[in-house]
Amino acid sequence: MDINELTRKILDRRAKEGDPLRIVQAGHPALRRRAVPARGRIDIELLCELAEAMTATMRAAPGVGLAAPQVGLPLSFYVVEDGFASEPGEDADDDLLERRPLALRALLDPVLEPLGTQRVFAFEGCLSVDGWQSIVPRARRVRLSAVELLRDGRLVEVEEEHLGWTARILQHETDHLAGTLCHDVSVPRSFIDAAYTGHYGDLSEAVRRLGLTGEIADLAPGEVVTG
Repeated sequence: MDINELTRKILDRRAKEGDPLRIVQAGHPALRRRAVPARGRIDIELLCELAEAMTATMRAAPGVGLAAPQVGLPLSFYVVEDGFASEPGEDADDDLLERRPLALRALLDPVLEPLGTQRVFAFEGCLSVDGWQSIVPRARRVRLSAVELLRDGRLVEVEEEHLGWTARILQHETDHLAGTLCHDVSVPRSFIDAAYTGHYGDLSEAVRRLGLTGEIADLAPGEVVTG
């Protein structure tokens, strides 16, 4: 099926405009396919409608990112927004993970390049593996090359550097476009029910109580960064 036809079909499944889309769960084949390039393949008006629908879906979930494969569409496109993050000094955990507010963005055909050797370990969840988390190492800093869809429908080339939690969000969503879930690249044995995450606020507790080994075991109490 043509990508425009499939997009229209997915959008039309909603009872009414403005309703969230259905987020597919692990096992759906769209989550394991490599997404096709978006630029030049999908009509701009349809892409804008898709961006609106995906944004509503992400916010309703709630989440900080949503990739097109997560709504059953193998298209290299995602939306990101982190309104849950705090300003510097407001939250010790956010400061540790360098989590800062991220304004809504819609990105086509993103490419990420890790910068430096530092990696940050943190629990991640996924809207397509609802209710579960695992510890995922991510590059602390990345370079993003992408095409951004603006609110007025214009497409602009962007090349930027990001660090901390924003870099993590971008890596998580970009992985979806390659058919990769965050739990595929997580620390072995760290996959847990999200209800237990609070027991492991300090990753040294997760190392001790879950029997984790490897690079994460070298972290001192209160540390999350290696390299």
